[in-house]
Amino acid sequence: MTAAKSSKEPDMHGFPFLSRPQGAPRGLLLYYVLHRISKGPTHGYEIAQDIEEKTEGAWRPAPGSLYPMLRKLETQGLIRAKSGSTKRSSETEQRVYEITPNGLTWLNEGKQMFINASHKWSSFRSIFMELLDPQDASRFFAEGSRMQLEGSREIVESKFGSLLPSEIESLLREYELNLERQLNWTRNKIAEIGKRTAPTPSSRSRRTLA
Repeated sequence: MTAAKSSKEPDMHGFPFLSRPQGAPRGLLLYYVLHRISKGPTHGYEIAQDIEEKTEGAWRPAPGSLYPMLRKLETQGLIRAKSGSTKRSSETEQRVYEITPNGLTWLNEGKQMFINASHKWSSFRSIFMELLDPQDASRFFAEGSRMQLEGSREIVESKFGSLLPSEIESLLREYELNLERQLNWTRNKIAEIGKRTAPTPSSRSRRTLA
């Protein structure tokens, strides 16, 4: 017999955006597909494998999501397809996709949209911090610091060959300055903790009398 649902358990029916995510946003998949194809002729299954590798297995788009999207992009004239030589299990998987000039234009406009979206989401940081429970702060802080460091490294390493040395140096100088600010803030906070935990003169006197 199935246990009755607890009256305290929130009903997320009608609020799918609050349920556990099953993948990345569809818009992100669409633009990444265009980006991946812009790097050279690509099979659909190669795109899926590439996403799975880059997300360390956290996200692999299903064929039911990926191939209809490829057909739609082809219909809209953003990519073109030709028959490939690789023998796969279906005709769909044999197709090799190339980006069109219209696709490149659409991709460049989309990249700017994602940059603007990133700035918009950062403005909600205070609301997110308020929703974060104190007992989760330690794990979130450690994970966030690690991800920030790894993300900064990946940006530099992935764009190292396509930026001028002066641009890379300017970027790293700015990052170095931010690290120094973070280090100063960290040291100040540690000093504050030390002052809060240090015994006061009155407490020392009480201890001596005891």
